[in-house]
Amino acid sequence: MPGQEPFAHMTSIEAVSVIVAAVLVWLSALVQHLSNVSERGTQYVLSDRSVAPPLQGFFGRATRTLANNIESALMWVPPMVVILITHRTTWLSQLFAAAYICVRIIFALSYWLKIPVVRSLAWFAGMICCAAVAVLAVVAIG
Repeated sequence: MPGQEPFAHMTSIEAVSVIVAAVLVWLSALVQHLSNVSERGTQYVLSDRSVAPPLQGFFGRATRTLANNIESALMWVPPMVVILITHRTTWLSQLFAAAYICVRIIFALSYWLKIPVVRSLAWFAGMICCAAVAVLAVVAIG
């Protein structure tokens, strides 16, 4: 846009939401790994891991949080990148990006802390955000 910095849109809440999605995956992997080290020790972590650890307790929740954050990022990032690249950010994309950030953080924390009702509601809200942004991306390229 005239008079606007070429990368001004990259500091938008939409761009931040893409970074947060990646950070949540990284943080979830770190938490899961540290949990594995704590529960099984470094000898197991440095082994060939031919015997999978049981997915129960905190380690199980951390593993499922990681898997879900990866899945969510794969649903969130591509359509949001389309919106950013096409410069089709709107108040709706901003709203969904802010909501996505909040509910995904709540999701991870509530999963780790064993608060299932909050976790499920946060997951559902995140899925609504993903679906809405997918629609916005289709409109942006359509």
